[in-house]
Amino acid sequence: MKFSIVIPSYNQGEFLERTLLSVINQSVDTEIIVIDGGSTDNSVEIIKKYEDRIAYWVSEKDRGQSHALNKGFAKATGDIFGWQNSDDVYMPGAFKKVQEVFEKFPDKKIVYGNWYEIDENDKVIDKTYSAPKPRVPHFSYEGFDSNLQSMFWKRDVMEKFGHFDENLHQLMDSDFLFSVILNQGTDIFVKTDFFLGAFRRHANQKTKRERIDRRAVNEQKMLDEKYSFSKFGSFAKNFYKVRYVFSKFGWLTMQGGPLLAFRHLSRASLKRVGHL
Repeated sequence: MKFSIVIPSYNQGEFLERTLLSVINQSVDTEIIVIDGGSTDNSVEIIKKYEDRIAYWVSEKDRGQSHALNKGFAKATGDIFGWQNSDDVYMPGAFKKVQEVFEKFPDKKIVYGNWYEIDENDKVIDKTYSAPKPRVPHFSYEGFDSNLQSMFWKRDVMEKFGHFDENLHQLMDSDFLFSVILNQGTDIFVKTDFFLGAFRRHANQKTKRERIDRRAVNEQKMLDEKYSFSKFGSFAKNFYKVRYVFSKFGWLTMQGGPLLAFRHLSRASLKRVGHL
């Protein structure tokens, strides 16, 4: 069982080495593919430092992260796929745990787990518990607290999905999950309670915890149209949103306690004030 991990990279030299080592140190048969968008910092120097452990890499101007992902997965030859951002990391033992889960549940095609949030110095500052089961979405930010940096999928899932939409620069992960759930079903997913990855919070990151920027709002509207979420009237939308909030509070409370649940839901509400 070989892993193929695609790492889109652009000017994250401060963290890239830690990302690469989090894959290299898994001690599992892994194909590392780095697609750098023409970084002007020390990223290429770091890539060359580990060139003997990288199956393929390129540094050239591209059309954004979705384009980089498409280029990377086109080179992937493994059985299990994953995508890791160049400032995030996998947790030690994650790949072996994923292998164990796939071996235990051979009919499943996607394994996902919980994930940490870390700071610039790798200190854990928060943790997120994914829902026990994936949710069928009814609006563009309905999810199950699953982070693609703590998710792995079999090759045929990617083949059925096709390509990442290059018009999306922030919500390509949501698009991937919505497409897979709605077209391939929820029965192909299985959760492990293991913390598989860590999402880094830092000043220069693209995804901000405390806000949603205008581009992300526009991409949410694009996904609403793409998946016909916009067809729901105001009553139905409100019903699904209230149901989602209660469900999320339930799974977070069950796994992390009520204080963690309140913190996460309050943060999500404040983030969307003025946008949605």
